[in-house]
Formats: sequence, structure tokens, C-alpha cells
Amino acid sequence: MVANFNPMNKLIVLLFIVLIITACSKTVEINTTENYEAVLLPDGSQLYLNHNSSISYDKSFHPRTVILNGEAFFTVVPNASVFTVATEHGNVEVLGTEFNVKTTSGQIVVDVKKGLVELKTEYNKSKLKKGIKAIYKDGEQTIRQIKSNREYRKWIRSLQKEFKNLGKELKPVLKEIGNEFENAGKKIGDEFKK
Repeated sequence: MVANFNPMNKLIVLLFIVLIITACSKTVEINTTENYEAVLLPDGSQLYLNHNSSISYDKSFHPRTVILNGEAFFTVVPNASVFTVATEHGNVEVLGTEFNVKTTSGQIVVDVKKGLVELKTEYNKSKLKKGIKAIYKDGEQTIRQIKSNREYRKWIRSLQKEFKNLGKELKPVLKEIGNEFENAGKKIGDEFKK
């Protein structure tokens, strides 16, 4: 006997398979193109992902490790376990702080806003404190430290502006949805009174 599925049934089966695969995945992946992403990690830490960047991490978030390609600003909650940002050029380790990490094809740049972080590369490691920017380029065996120019603030401001505009756009829609729920609630209440 040959099963004959109509197109709607095929779509439902396909969506069900995608849902199962997604639910079973042990890794969370987030990619941006021309947008920003605000991400709340399982431990309560936050990160803001810049354009054309990606992160991935284990769903259990044990160990506290994020794999980064591109640029992200991190606000890490203090915890007894180390928080690691892994990149192709090296790792950044912290217990709780605020910092920006930017990777390109040939380098990693770490800019510390608050606290203390450690940049570890294949050849060297360097502790960085507030107001310091570290640059490591592939092929070099040293990590250069310079005073921070807080360049990351430019894209963070753009992100804040974008979220503010989104909030303004959503406000009327959310009000309408709230009104619809209120009306639906009144109708349900009227039905129970009858």
C-alpha cells in the first residue's frame, strides 16, 4: 500500500521532524547578519552580538563556555566557575566582568570595561584590567596592551537605538493585543455569568 500525503500533511510532518531535531540538539547556535542579537545565557550572563557574528554554547552551559566568531559584548555574572569565550585565536577567561571581544580572520581584540579578564593564546597569556585593550595577531607571539578607546560603544549605541525604535513600533501592537485579551476576558466572564 502506498501512502498518499496531501501537501499540508507533508508540511506538518516536516515541521514535526524539525521540531524534534531542534529539541534534541545539545548546542545552541545564534547567528546575525545585518541585525544585532541580545542573548541571555543560562547562568544569567548577557551578551550583545554585533552584525555578522555568531556564538554557540552547550545547552547545559557546563562548563560556562561560549564559542564566538565575530564581535560580542559580555556582561558576565559572578560565579565560582570560570566563564570562557573561545575563539579561533585564543580564549578569554573571567569570573564576572564586562568586556568586548572582537575576532577577525587574523586577530583577536579584547577591551575590558569592568573587572579583570585573562586572554590566553597559543604562545602567551595576559591579564587585562578595566580600561585596557589587548590585541593579538596571528603569527605574533606577543599580546599588545594599550589604553582602551572603547570603540565597542559605537555599535552598542546603534544596538540600543535599534531596540528603542523596536519598542516604539511594538507599543501600539502590544496595546492592541492587550485590548483583545481584555475583550476576550470580558466575553468569557459574560459567558460564565449566563
